[in-house]
Amino acid sequence: MKPEDPFDRTPRLKGQFLWSQFAGAKKAGASMIYVAVFDEVDEGTAIFQCTNDPPVGDNLFVTCDGLPSDHYLWLTGKGGRLLRGECPMRDPVPMRPEPAKNG
Repeated sequence: MKPEDPFDRTPRLKGQFLWSQFAGAKKAGASMIYVAVFDEVDEGTAIFQCTNDPPVGDNLFVTCDGLPSDHYLWLTGKGGRLLRGECPMRDPVPMRPEPAKNG
């Protein structure tokens, strides 16, 4: 990223941007897709757990927009199922079920 580039120039839209990439790959006939993991942090394409409470300081951090810390890992799993034909094609990002409450 260049210093003159705006912060968060490609908004994640709570997973809608990532999901649109999976949907586009499926529509194009892809049967697999490569998703970067930890080695792509410097390029902003990494998929790993994050936080809604980033460190405070001179550097800016993007949060999870209130989503669970593993939301993008979960969504990547759903994308794999989509490409394998294990779940229906949807344009909007899938909704994650609420965790069951004990008691």
